[in-house]
Amino acid sequence: MKVGDNIKEIRETEKNYKQSYMADRLGISTRAYSNIENNTAEITVSRLIEIAEILECDPTYILNYKEAKRSYYNYFHNHSGNQGVNNVYQGLHSEHIEKLYEQLLASERSRISLLEELVRNLRR
Repeated sequence: MKVGDNIKEIRETEKNYKQSYMADRLGISTRAYSNIENNTAEITVSRLIEIAEILECDPTYILNYKEAKRSYYNYFHNHSGNQGVNNVYQGLHSEHIEKLYEQLLASERSRISLLEELVRNLRR
């Protein structure tokens, strides 16, 4: 997992923010911010929370961004002729919805465990 890659993609695709804007909001140089996105600088939990606030999202969204995006893309672009809304008309089975819910729940539990571990390491 490359957190910097996730931050960069969210910043560019969802918010259309410049690196200089992010750096200014964080009170660091553009170079220091660039190091975060390039995964050359360690990111602390507190810095992750600051970045999430600027991007108006939850820190766990940043941590699991690529996985969630891939899951969504694979579901709606499954190359079987049905894309997006067409799935509704083809009839989603309740078992499939339940399976997706369980996967989402497992993902959330995993993110919580990761954040708890980060907090424990921060306190040491």
